[in-house]
Amino acid sequence: MIRRIHGQLAGVDEEAVFIQVGGLTYEVLVPPFVRENLEGRPVGSEIEFSTYHYLQTDPAKSVPVLLGFETDTQREFFELLTDVPRIGPRAALRALCLPVATIAKAIELQDQTLLKSLPGIGAQKAKDIISTLAGKLGKFVDVADLERAEAVDKPLRDHEAAAVEILAQLGTSQADAVQAVLKVHEDDPSVDSADEIVRRVFRSR
Repeated sequence: MIRRIHGQLAGVDEEAVFIQVGGLTYEVLVPPFVRENLEGRPVGSEIEFSTYHYLQTDPAKSVPVLLGFETDTQREFFELLTDVPRIGPRAALRALCLPVATIAKAIELQDQTLLKSLPGIGAQKAKDIISTLAGKLGKFVDVADLERAEAVDKPLRDHEAAAVEILAQLGTSQADAVQAVLKVHEDDPSVDSADEIVRRVFRSR
């Protein structure tokens, strides 16, 4: 089992990071937010990932797959996500388009709307994630932040979810769209129109 990899950055594509170790180049699949953090990183720079290694099987063959995370904590959260029924390693990886703390907070607050905004997570999977993991994720989210959220925040509202969809259709990444909508809510919780949220997001750029 490969649990860590360290080498030189050889390239980045839409799903993977390529790491050169000695005379070998490894393809490491990474969550969307990790790939975004690497944008602009020069080829040849030192890089290290905490990794998850598994065999992807189909009727004809088995292919070894290596997944990479910036920290052991991110990998641990990913592994918990794969405990949810009908969420395998690739589905769990695609769903991580937001920072772990943001997703963990949504699970603890039972925010199905935010969870449904994650790639590949529909209504039933959002319910399954909450029923499987709620109450178990304290280490992944700042306790004080969670207490403030429970006191004053509400789950992503329908018009906020609609604003996320509009921003995504306009070319904003899913992760950036959710974060932008949450920022508008933080600045002015009284905004109750998807169109107004979108206007404020573009006005702030």
